[in-house]
Amino acid sequence: MIGLIQRVLIDHIESTLGESAVRQLAADAGIETLGRRIDTDYDDAECLRLFDAAGKALGLDQEALMALYADIFVKWTLVHYPMFFQMADSAQAFLARQPAIHASMGAGIRDAQLRARVNDKFRIVEQHPGRLVVEYRSDNGLCGLYRALFRRLLEHYGERGRCEETGCMHRGDDYCRFVMHFEELPA
Repeated sequence: MIGLIQRVLIDHIESTLGESAVRQLAADAGIETLGRRIDTDYDDAECLRLFDAAGKALGLDQEALMALYADIFVKWTLVHYPMFFQMADSAQAFLARQPAIHASMGAGIRDAQLRARVNDKFRIVEQHPGRLVVEYRSDNGLCGLYRALFRRLLEHYGERGRCEETGCMHRGDDYCRFVMHFEELPA
């Protein structure tokens, strides 16, 4: 998993619970050194253990953790990568750019096979006004994070919408498939 995800989570734990909580997080996740490099592809299993340990440290179940994470991720990227939001005037436009953003974050990975793995996680399969279909394929199975990010981006852009997950790796499908519908709110 691309290191930006870990970086945002670790920074949040450190800022809310302190440096000792970060050391405990690493111990609970069974990770010797927590990686915060955004240009590195970290082991998916380590990432999942990190999220599990963070949920326990914060006293949150998986769904609540993903909602919190989506919120802190949007706030973090607004500060550090505001151009991602400046390039998109709606949640749909942002999510349509998300596979390219994800690939650009992995561009610094030197190993071509690892870089390709990062690039292949998301794919736009259909895009029309008010509708976007994305396929997500990853062993880490963080489709709950994608759904939470969808809801948080709607909130950020002041929009309404719904997301149907018509395929899910947790249900045995080859990939997760998100069918997203977007509505503009009246002015």
